[in-house]
Amino acid sequence: MAESVQRILVGYNLYFTSDEVTRVAMDHAKAFGARLYVVSSIVGHSLDRDGNVANVKARARLDKLKQKLQQEKIDHEVHLIVRQDDPGIDLVRFAVEHKIDEMVIGFKVRSTIGEIIFGSNYRTMIARAPCPVVTVHVPGEPIED
Repeated sequence: MAESVQRILVGYNLYFTSDEVTRVAMDHAKAFGARLYVVSSIVGHSLDRDGNVANVKARARLDKLKQKLQQEKIDHEVHLIVRQDDPGIDLVRFAVEHKIDEMVIGFKVRSTIGEIIFGSNYRTMIARAPCPVVTVHVPGEPIED
């Protein structure tokens, strides 16, 4: 018999992760009775001296998510990883180290130039993850190459 999902990671960008991505992760955590790991790979200057998120809006978004997780009684942990590599590799490394059973990530379509400039962390995570990856499409403006 296959093991059940016990640990779910949601890749969380402090500035851009949509509510839909976190909703899917929360729904999966509830359905499986799993612990939800909210993980963000950030640059060092994103934190203040006390190790808190320095940007007021980003901190408010994260606090709101924590409150929602507590209200919905979802077992969870929040991890802010000071970036070592690109965010995709950091999240995959976290998934390996914490024996994550499922990853939930958001993605949006970018133009070819956008992919070159901004990269595609979701592709890295899908290709290298040690577990199944659930991708949640974040709608954006239609693009033309």
